[in-house]
Amino acid sequence: MPELIVSILPSVATLTAAGFLFGILLSYAKLKLKVEKDPLIEKIIEELPGANCGACGLPGCSAYATRIVEEKYDINLCPVGGQDLITRVASILGVEAVESGVPLKARVACQGGIGVTSLKFIYEGPKTCTAANGLMGGFKVCEFGCLGLGDCEISCPFDAIHIQENGLPQVDDAKCTGCGNCVTACPRNIISLVKETFDVHVLCRNMEKAPVMKLGCSVGCIACRLCVKACTEIHKDNPHIDTAITVEDFIATIDYDKCINCLECARVCPVSVISPIEVSKKNKKAGKTGNTAETGNEINI
Repeated sequence: MPELIVSILPSVATLTAAGFLFGILLSYAKLKLKVEKDPLIEKIIEELPGANCGACGLPGCSAYATRIVEEKYDINLCPVGGQDLITRVASILGVEAVESGVPLKARVACQGGIGVTSLKFIYEGPKTCTAANGLMGGFKVCEFGCLGLGDCEISCPFDAIHIQENGLPQVDDAKCTGCGNCVTACPRNIISLVKETFDVHVLCRNMEKAPVMKLGCSVGCIACRLCVKACTEIHKDNPHIDTAITVEDFIATIDYDKCINCLECARVCPVSVISPIEVSKKNKKAGKTGNTAETGNEINI
């Protein structure tokens, strides 16, 4: 045994010396090849909000600051910081500040919450919309509406969206930065980002014919086209302006590049599916004051 130990000592010593030498060489190479980070990057990182929400299109604030300095990225891509941030970053870079543009806000296109929608089954699985949506297309008869399990709420780094008692998310405009995390998190694509200057929104995504849609939800779009007619009437004297609202696949859709915020579509909607909810002439005659559906199954989760 002692002879064996003595025989392997030179090999061990050689490996140890080689490892030590390579360690020295790697440390030296690291120092020689080290790329110095531009100090402007750290200064911009200090100004950025640090939310790492990804609204700028990059994985985080550090990546955004690096792109700004090294690749001359636009300095107005962070919706959280707004115009004040743009001014500060422009000052650091010694460039002229640009306009931030109209802020975006998240909008939820569904009002089919508890009490106005029907269920296919009682869901008792993982409490996420993504998981529920993957099981037979979700537990609601309407396969287009909100599932209300809060993926959007969890994804928001600004505490700007919350599930209400009716099982639907509500956006707090004062906190919403338009980062788009809730848009990405929603498996049913019922949340979108819209310029905050627009007041009118279609609160439905159901693309089924009205009789089929009504089997699952009592507050969806019936594709009656009264909104289209009203919008066309508004623009009849100006043939160069196209109608801002159209009905395709049995659902009304607003083109915000053409919308003038006249709200006529909301005023004529017979089922009050266009926000802000206005009482249409038909509902006024019936003595109704808005959405009147009161029946449905409660979600047991």
